Amino acid sequence: MLIDRRGEQIRIDFAAEEAGLLTVLAHQFADVVRDPELDDAPLLARLFPDAYRDDPDASAEFRHYTRDELEARKIGAAEQIAATATEGLVTLGLADAETWARSLTDLRTMVGTRLGIRGDDDEPAAGPLTDIYHWLGELQWLLVDQLDGP
Repeated sequence: MLIDRRGEQIRIDFAAEEAGLLTVLAHQFADVVRDPELDDAPLLARLFPDAYRDDPDASAEFRHYTRDELEARKIGAAEQIAATATEGLVTLGLADAETWARSLTDLRTMVGTRLGIRGDDDEPAAGPLTDIYHWLGELQWLLVDQLDGP
């Protein structure tokens, strides 16, 4: 994967495996958030934490007014990645790149939750899923670095 910025566009050159992996992860993420039958309680608790931990009623009311919009934004961002992550050169405008960066946080949270990561100091055991977790972090870091550039 190579990434660079040309003016108001960020270009990412993906290998077929990288594009395929991003697409699969984005679809999995959207499916878990969208479909109550695929309820993944630990992941959903991390994605949509209680706004008021000491007040269940206030948290329920907050969730009532915000959850649908948050879900729609997260699903939309993941679907954008799934639709645009292709083998070869992917060109993103700055707004789309920002959407990608936010969604990569969610994808990485999904993978990290599956690995049992709960805090910054947790380091998962070596393995393919851990490699994916680290790769998503690297992609996100490089993307944010390009967004912060000139």
